[in-house]
Amino acid sequence: MDIDAFACCVAYAELLQLLGEDAVAAGTALWNESITPSIVALNAPFDTSYTPAPEDTFVIMDVSNPNEFDKIVDVDRVAEVIDHHPGHESFWQERIGEKSRIEFIGAACTLVYERWAAAGKLDQMSKTSAELLAAGILDNTLNFGAGVTTDRDKAAYKFLAEHAGLADAWVAAYFTECQNEILADLAESLRNDTKFIQFPGLAEELCLGQMVIWDAETVLASNLGTISETLKDMRSYWLANIVNISEGRSYLLSDNKDVQAWLSDLLHVEFKDNLAVADRLWLRKEIMKVGLQA
Repeated sequence: MDIDAFACCVAYAELLQLLGEDAVAAGTALWNESITPSIVALNAPFDTSYTPAPEDTFVIMDVSNPNEFDKIVDVDRVAEVIDHHPGHESFWQERIGEKSRIEFIGAACTLVYERWAAAGKLDQMSKTSAELLAAGILDNTLNFGAGVTTDRDKAAYKFLAEHAGLADAWVAAYFTECQNEILADLAESLRNDTKFIQFPGLAEELCLGQMVIWDAETVLASNLGTISETLKDMRSYWLANIVNISEGRSYLLSDNKDVQAWLSDLLHVEFKDNLAVADRLWLRKEIMKVGLQA
């Protein structure tokens, strides 16, 4: 679970409670590095050991693929879906109609903010929920540098940051904390944030790892070996996407010549010593979208 999903659960449960619903934010998935110690210290109400009752229904946040749902979820009792990942719109439209809110937007947190706005309850939102939603938007839009960012994400963040009283330095502090959490156990962080995709044009399945950091200097100086070894252990066709937010660009690492040639043609980048530097930020899901379309 990342900060986008975590924040959505907490903030939407709070809204439902304000509207008179008996709601709880819950999930059993492990939390990734975007849920930093300072985020955890907010002590947001979130139940990691909830046992659903037979009459419970489920609101699913930041995911719509039933194969990726939390183990406590009964798909037949899903009453609402709020997500920004495309691909399962028809499935949910047929099941729950207008209660399926799936839109390709920067962050699911933006959709939750808009639910608060539509309910006319923004002034009653807790500062904790506002800070969590703000962090989720920043993380999923890469500080608004990702191609999936919309004006709706920016407008939502503007209100949430002001409502939570976040200082200008909070952005760098949050992303630096994410980076420190990743580097504390880099190999494990990579293993937990890797997807395996069969792309047209590649002879084998690609192991595509990603790490989102604030400043790449430390990582590039001393951690390339760990990144290479970790991903190469999983697949011979591998690629690391090192997203450097402060510079606004991605570093792409692979020693596989077939992968280098494929990516060079796909993203118009040039590899030197197994490393290519893009002139923009690339999210993994954007690379996946372009690669699968190609």
